[in-house]
Amino acid sequence: MRGTPITDREAYPAAWITLAALAGAFLLWRFALGAPTVSRCWIWEHWHVYCPGCGGTRALIALAHGQIGEALWCHLPVVVTLVLAAAYLLTQTVWRLRGKRGWALHYRPSWPVLLVGLFLVNCLVRNVLWLGFGIPL
Repeated sequence: MRGTPITDREAYPAAWITLAALAGAFLLWRFALGAPTVSRCWIWEHWHVYCPGCGGTRALIALAHGQIGEALWCHLPVVVTLVLAAAYLLTQTVWRLRGKRGWALHYRPSWPVLLVGLFLVNCLVRNVLWLGFGIPL
């Protein structure tokens, strides 16, 4: 049985809470833990195949250094997700500050499905290139 679909009423605060939690986790990692090295992917280490998240950390580091092309090469879905989330939060915030007038990007229940699909297609393409043609990414 399906419940009621998520709307902007739930998605907007959830996005800000998620952003705050990620910022808190980063600050904890950086300052309380002293920025320890991020370990390699368990799936890659044991099975030598790419998982749907492989390259995501490298993409985030490349973005932090302003290397957008490198970030897109490392993990396109991570960059797409960040751009979509930033556009959603920015347009929703401006829309709400203006009294809900004008244009804003509104949450759609298909977004998570499309993003998961993008992550899985990225994983499939990477593994076909790696296992089929020996091209590491």
